[in-house]
Amino acid sequence: MTSSIVDSADGDAVEVLRVPDFRRLWAANAFRYAAAEVAGFALPITALLLLHAQPLVMSLIFVCSRVGFLTVGLPAGVWIDRWRKKPVLIWADVVYILAFGSIPVAYLFGLLSVAQLIVVALGVSLAGVFFDVAHSSVLPYILPRRRVADGNARLQTSETAVQAVSPSVAGALTQSVAAPVLYCFAAFCHLMSVLLLRPVRPDGDITRADATPGRRFRHEITGGVRVLIKQPLLRLLLHQAALNNIGAGIILAMLPVFLLKEIGVAPWTYGLLSTLNALAGFATSLLAPRLRRRFGEIRMTLVFSALAPFAVMTAPLAGVLRDAAVPLVALAEVLIGVAIVGRSVSTAGLRARVTPDAYMGRVTAAYSVVVQGATPLGALAGGVIADRWSTDAALWVGAAAMAVPLVLLLLSPMRSHRQLPAEWEV
Repeated sequence: MTSSIVDSADGDAVEVLRVPDFRRLWAANAFRYAAAEVAGFALPITALLLLHAQPLVMSLIFVCSRVGFLTVGLPAGVWIDRWRKKPVLIWADVVYILAFGSIPVAYLFGLLSVAQLIVVALGVSLAGVFFDVAHSSVLPYILPRRRVADGNARLQTSETAVQAVSPSVAGALTQSVAAPVLYCFAAFCHLMSVLLLRPVRPDGDITRADATPGRRFRHEITGGVRVLIKQPLLRLLLHQAALNNIGAGIILAMLPVFLLKEIGVAPWTYGLLSTLNALAGFATSLLAPRLRRRFGEIRMTLVFSALAPFAVMTAPLAGVLRDAAVPLVALAEVLIGVAIVGRSVSTAGLRARVTPDAYMGRVTAAYSVVVQGATPLGALAGGVIADRWSTDAALWVGAAAMAVPLVLLLLSPMRSHRQLPAEWEV
């Protein structure tokens, strides 16, 4: 082991930002988060207000932006367990640069279309699979295992801090700059991410010695799935997160349609509402680690999971009380920010503590296939419901779907635990 990873008792007390490679990864992620926020803000503005996309088309674009794990998630886990992680992160950033950079170019030449947005969304989704799996898999090579949770919490804090600024800034810029031009900034952020990741040297991140042609690819995939299904905590988190994301997919796909088209809020107001979500998440990310240590990660997971369905219910209420739509959506954004970030911080590092290193990439990929794959399925369902009935109906269905995971948690044996049982750790 080199000095970047310390596995002694003293190493457990080290602040993760003092580890140089983690600090570079943290900064690179800040740029990536900024790119994701700006691109995520610009997408509905471009599709709805510039290209006049219908709700069903919006759900299709959203599906393409999240379909990567459903298509290549499982094999990506095997490949990333075999490959060095840093080159995967860098090449994913390069794909992001090319995809985001193509949008302002097409706009300036008058060639931008919904079809291009769909292709870009698909390309970014596929690149995101490799980036996310490699990112989750590389942390144990940069930090001591017991510090992975703190590393994830730091990453979550920087993400919410960026989210607190990016949407409002992007919303203000749309008053003088066309939304497609904002993708130039997203491409620049990924270029900065590449430059920051180049010096990173993860300890032990080498091609696996057992990744020989003689090993059967299918068996490696099923090995990761087997670990995911047999481990009680992984199985519970999988079911809970997948059901939660079906409802979240409906809400995420239909809320921009509801706000920008039906309520008619200005782009800057839409950006401000997203900022409220991020500010609430940022405050929660600062408080949640202390709550996790005091009350236990399992107990805090239950608390924040219980908040989620109540948080999203405020959004469909805005469709009933349209005169108060903006304040109600603002309340929803705040509560959703608290619920999502709180649950993320409370569960941070749990999967790493119960998953063997040799299976980390495959387990991460298998978990993400189900969890991330549920989001586009929800978005597609939301588009169909909105097209058949109304956007309001889709939002109500999304809120109801997000209440189901809480029932699973309350019926599980985990409700009697405060902390992760020691016998489950590897």
